[in-house]
Amino acid sequence: MIWLGVFFFVTLLMGVPIAFVMGISALGYFVATDHLRFLLAVPQRMFAGQDSFILLAIPLFVLAGNLMDVGGLTQRLVGFANSLVGRFRGGLSLTAIWGSFLFGGVSGSAAADAAALGTVLSPELKRQGYQEDYSAALIGVSSIMAPLVPPSIAMILYGALSGTSISRLFVAGIVPGVILAVILSAYAMLIARMHGYPKLPAMSLAQIGRSFGQCAPVLLLPVIIIGGIRGGVVTPTEAAAVAVIYALIVAGLWYRALSLSRLREVFLSTATVCAAIYLLIAFAHVLALIFSIERLPQAVVHTLTTVSDNKWVILIMVNLILLVLGMFLDTVGILILTVPALMSIGSQLGMDPVHLGVIVVFNCLIGFATPPVGLCLYVMSGVTKRPIEAISLHALPMVGLAIFVLAIITVFPGLVLFLPNLLVN
Repeated sequence: MIWLGVFFFVTLLMGVPIAFVMGISALGYFVATDHLRFLLAVPQRMFAGQDSFILLAIPLFVLAGNLMDVGGLTQRLVGFANSLVGRFRGGLSLTAIWGSFLFGGVSGSAAADAAALGTVLSPELKRQGYQEDYSAALIGVSSIMAPLVPPSIAMILYGALSGTSISRLFVAGIVPGVILAVILSAYAMLIARMHGYPKLPAMSLAQIGRSFGQCAPVLLLPVIIIGGIRGGVVTPTEAAAVAVIYALIVAGLWYRALSLSRLREVFLSTATVCAAIYLLIAFAHVLALIFSIERLPQAVVHTLTTVSDNKWVILIMVNLILLVLGMFLDTVGILILTVPALMSIGSQLGMDPVHLGVIVVFNCLIGFATPPVGLCLYVMSGVTKRPIEAISLHALPMVGLAIFVLAIITVFPGLVLFLPNLLVN
C-alpha cells in the first residue's frame, strides 16, 4: 500500500487528471510489488465496473439535463426564484441560492449548476454592486445542493455500489438540500444587511403565477421521475429514459429551442461529461481490486472499531476522513473506493443505508466547494475571471455552514429518513 500511496500523491501533485492518477497509481503498484500477474485482471475489472444496467441512468439523466438547459430553463428557473425571494434584502443572492436548488432538480450535477447559474447571474450581481468574489463563492457553494435534489448522479452511483434503493436515496436528499438552502439564505441576508445590498421590487401574485407557469414543465421533471419509480411503473434507468423523452418534448415542442446544431452540442457535451465519469469508474474499480488484495476495507473497519466502540466517535472519524478525501478526489472516485468499507461500518453501527448514503454523498459534495480541488469554485473562477484564492476565502464561511448541516443530518437521522419512509415503500 505504501507504493500505491507514493504513486498516487506524486501524480496528484504533478497535476495529472484524477482518473489517470488512479490508473498510473494502480500500474505502479502492480510493478513495484511484483503483482504483475494481476495485470491480466485489470481490463476485466475496468469493463466489469461499468457493466451495470443502473449505471446507464447516468448518461441518460445528463442528456435530459442538457436538453432542458438548451430550452432556456436556467433563465426561467432564476426568474421564478427571483419572483419569490427577490423582495428581500440581498434578493438577487437569495435567487442564486434557490435557483440553484431548483436547477438541481434537472441537472443533478453541481458543476453544471455552477456553470449555468454563474453565467446568468454573475453579470447582474456585479451590476447591482455585489462583491464579485463573494457572489462567485455564493453560487459555487450553493451549487453543491444540485446532487441532493433528484435526479442525482451521486445518489445513483451510491445506490449501484451499495444495493440501496435509489428511489429512497433520491427522496432522502431533499430535506438536507432544503436545510442547506435555508441556512445559506440566512447567511446571505446577513451579508446583504452588512454591505447594504439592494432589494428588488416585490412581484404581485399574478407575476409570480406567470413566472411559475413559464417553468412549470421543467419543475415537473423530478416529480415524474420520483412518481414513476415510486409507483413501480419504471426502474431508475427507465425513468432516466423517460426523462430524456420528456426533455425532448419540452425543449423541442414547448419551448421550441432545439435545432440540429443545438442537438449536436447537447450530444457532444453529454458524451464529454459521461466519458470522464466512466473513465473514473473504470480506473476506480482497478484501485478497488488493489484494496481487496490488501484487504483494506476490513483493515479500516477494524481500525475504526478498535479506536472506539462509540457510534458518534466513529461517525465523526468517518466524516473527517471523507471531508479530507473530498478536498483532493472526485465524488465518483471517493464513492467507489470507500463504499465497501463504509457499508461494513454502517452495518456494525446499525445505520440505515439510506441515512449513511446521504451522509457520504453530502461529504463528497462539500469537497466541490473546498480547496485545493473545489471544482465548483474553479468553475466560478473561470466564469467570473476572478482568482481562485479570493473566491475560496469568501467560500470558507459557507463551507463551514455546510459542515454544520452535515453534523445535523448525521446526529438526527429522522430528518433524512422521514420523507423516504412517508413517500417510498
